[in-house]
Amino acid sequence: MKKVLSILPVSIAGVLIVKGFGSGFRSNGCYVIEKDVRDLTVSDIENYRPDIIFGYDYSYLHNKEISGFILSNKDKYKLVHYFADEPDGQYAYTNHPEIYNEFKKTGAYSFVWDREYCSQLPDSRYLPLAVNAKAYKYTDFYGYKYGISFVGRPLTPKRQKILCRLVREFKNGLKIFSYEPHFVRSIEEIKDNGLLNEEELNIYRDCFCGYLRSEKELASVYRHSRINLNITLQGSTSLNYRVFEVPASQAFLITDDVSDLGENFEIGKDLEVYKDEDELVDKIRFYLNYPGIAEKIAYNGYSTVIKRHSYTVRANNILQCIKK
Repeated sequence: MKKVLSILPVSIAGVLIVKGFGSGFRSNGCYVIEKDVRDLTVSDIENYRPDIIFGYDYSYLHNKEISGFILSNKDKYKLVHYFADEPDGQYAYTNHPEIYNEFKKTGAYSFVWDREYCSQLPDSRYLPLAVNAKAYKYTDFYGYKYGISFVGRPLTPKRQKILCRLVREFKNGLKIFSYEPHFVRSIEEIKDNGLLNEEELNIYRDCFCGYLRSEKELASVYRHSRINLNITLQGSTSLNYRVFEVPASQAFLITDDVSDLGENFEIGKDLEVYKDEDELVDKIRFYLNYPGIAEKIAYNGYSTVIKRHSYTVRANNILQCIKK
């Protein structure tokens, strides 16, 4: 039985990802120990004697004592790093080439969520994000509560332009779930850029529904929304968390088109895509008028994430790779 030391990062999203991979390793017959990066010590590694050390980015290697110990014992462990953010992030290779240069000597494995980022992380491998479907399984469905839901930061011109178009087209049919300071900031930016008039801005204010704090809360909103909207910000070719979370909740998703969608899902059968605002508006109208079609797509999407996009599948991909 392989022993895996999974090091939990500081970020909330990173913790969910590392815990997801932990569950995937367990499903593949590994013994997994999780340790917060802020509490990790050399003694932990000595006592646990893991076969694999799994980390989020290179975050734990910034501890000089930890990195020095691993380098001096490089033949004892297989290091695996998963990058689920942009490669110029605080703990990524591009800002810290000295870390990569040192740990390249250990035969460390780096996996990246977005295919195009592989070119920025030498010797890295493409591995899409995944989902813990059990965490998003929602059985208490009691009918639709929302028309069109957007979960995330309503920031950046790209997102605000689309959301404002939906306010003009669908009024209060749009609901936004966001961290309140981000929503307040979006109001000011929309006002400054003249994207909505005063009447429309008041409608936009009423779209705010609060912040979702857990996977269970996310799943409830997704499941009770006729249409869930995704507007990708990070990455250039691959799929963000929403593309996996929404189908895992047995909910209907419409997302902007990226090149790797067709490799991972059957478009029009597992989920729906849009290429521009006009197409988005047209498709939203269609699926609001024909909810039965949207429900069938949602069911197909759920089946696909269970079969192809679980952490069990992704962890197995890693284990097969490092076994070679």
